Amino acid sequence: MDQSETEAALRRSEHRYRNLFQAMAASFWELDFFPVGDMLRSLRKQGVADYAAYFADNPGFVRDMMRATRVVDVNDQAVALFGRGDKAELLADVEPFWPEASTPVFAASVIAAVTGQPNYAAETRLRSIAGDELEVLFTACFPPETMNKGTLLIGVIDVTERNRAQAALARLQADFAHAARVSMLGELTASISHEVNQPLAAIATNAAAGQRWLARETPDVAEVQALIARIQADAERAAAIISRIRGMAGGQAPESSQVDLNGVIEDAVAFLRHEIESQQTQLVLNLAPHLPPVLGDRTQLQQVVANLMLNALQAMAGQPPQSRTLSLTSRAGPDDVILLVSDSGPGVPDSHQGRLFDSFFTTRAAGMGMGLAICRSILDAHGGDIGLADEALGACFRIRLPQDLGTGRHT
Repeated sequence: MDQSETEAALRRSEHRYRNLFQAMAASFWELDFFPVGDMLRSLRKQGVADYAAYFADNPGFVRDMMRATRVVDVNDQAVALFGRGDKAELLADVEPFWPEASTPVFAASVIAAVTGQPNYAAETRLRSIAGDELEVLFTACFPPETMNKGTLLIGVIDVTERNRAQAALARLQADFAHAARVSMLGELTASISHEVNQPLAAIATNAAAGQRWLARETPDVAEVQALIARIQADAERAAAIISRIRGMAGGQAPESSQVDLNGVIEDAVAFLRHEIESQQTQLVLNLAPHLPPVLGDRTQLQQVVANLMLNALQAMAGQPPQSRTLSLTSRAGPDDVILLVSDSGPGVPDSHQGRLFDSFFTTRAAGMGMGLAICRSILDAHGGDIGLADEALGACFRIRLPQDLGTGRHT
């Protein structure tokens, strides 16, 4: 191939590259990265061996690298996303496009480039010429043939609307979960009334007895003191019941913290204690001691456990009282925590197992068919899952949640 053919082939290749560069829906930037290389070599001569640590301790140096990185070219999508119609406005250094909070992402991309990684990608925030911040997927590739020339090609995809849609979906799921909790509380109205009335009735009885002891010719102060102590204990018990109900009914946004799953189970048992007793059901708790914590929202996890327990109680309603057993078993796996909720009811027919967690699927005449679907949605959001297990004569649901050992947060 002579020189003219070589030049023609080079022009065709350049033409294809330019067409591709402009035609892509993503925002593409061609950067001159060469001065940054000189800055890094200077650091190395000064004895800096750990770029990551140096960048973390010296964010100003990272901003200097941004100012040393020049925009050579951008495509039309970049102008539409970051500019104001004038491409020339973008052909400067990249520092104005990076908010302070996104500095670590730029630093990480530089480290990826100089340590031989083929590419780098991260979600971050970038800023337009007009000052608007966008949520983006930032990508950079480092082919040796361009890196040797100090040329860097990056791509930016606007994910602002996607993230807004995901946030809206999360809010909708939280609203559904809240509605399910309120619905469950409605079903348990009689049980809740009975549970609250017990300490209130005890308070009234003890107060009346205390008045009688004080009305004696010689008041029995010791007896009255004992009655006052019982009144205080019953008042605290009533307050705890109301607190549990308010917590379950609360519509606040989910909050993640370290959660003791055994504590969640015990809360759910206390919440449903009257229901368990009124249905003459034997409760069996096999809770592993020193269970590792999980990361999640305590109220939502309590809702999952209470919902599964309530389903079990309803499934056993047609069984003879002496054969009703509700078992909750917790145990730790290698990197997760397992909870089994099993009953001695009729079990789940094979024909229903494939649809059990589908929205609006129910076998109860008055059921909404949302309980198990919401349980699965909550557990998915916690990085866990739920399914059937063959560990009981009736139905057995297995919950799995990842352990959380490194956050340092405690409930």
